[in-house]
Amino acid sequence: MRAVLIALLVVLGVDLVVVLAIAVLVIGRKRWLMKQPGEFTGVIRVSSGEIDGLGPKWRRGSGRWVRDVLVWSRAPFLFRNVLIPVDSVAGERQAGDGEVKRLGDRPIVVGFVAGSAAIEVAVDAGDHDRTISGPVGAVDVDSGGKASHA
Repeated sequence: MRAVLIALLVVLGVDLVVVLAIAVLVIGRKRWLMKQPGEFTGVIRVSSGEIDGLGPKWRRGSGRWVRDVLVWSRAPFLFRNVLIPVDSVAGERQAGDGEVKRLGDRPIVVGFVAGSAAIEVAVDAGDHDRTISGPVGAVDVDSGGKASHA
């Protein structure tokens, strides 16, 4: 998606320096997010209710927990954050065939209650612990940036 946007800017005649600056900003932001403690990538949607900045369709992005608040950075540029105060985990399940794409062989969908709304976050099975670490309890972060339950 990012490559298509950059190609479109070039076709529209945007100066190459501007295109390179945008590319450096986007790549730098993604690298910074990946280094944050407990960061995970996946897709998110609102399954019931309303949350400003999110809708009922699966949207890619990057998530991390700050106490019991899910900070979701929306793709493709990862600059807009959606802050979701989560009350509890509503459950988890295996994603159905074809429900989500590019999340490994066995993606997991975790449901959360956020006020009067419910959200679902789908991640690769390897990111399960980081996905539920916020509302479940305290998180210890090792030197490699991986989160685990205390």
